[in-house]
Amino acid sequence: MNTVTRAAAETVQLGWMLGLMTVVFLVFFVGWTVWAYSPKRREEMEEASRMPFMDGGIE
Repeated sequence: MNTVTRAAAETVQLGWMLGLMTVVFLVFFVGWTVWAYSPKRREEMEEASRMPFMDGGIE
């Protein structure tokens, strides 16, 4: 077996790990997005959106 074939075989054997990590990160991203835009956090997000317009009291 030449070195190119051996390297390709090792890459294929670790492919499942890359696929698993992709799924884990996708689930994390979707969960974080759902949490951020959940109706429970609406008031907090609206307050945060007004922060740039609030006077900080600095004179």
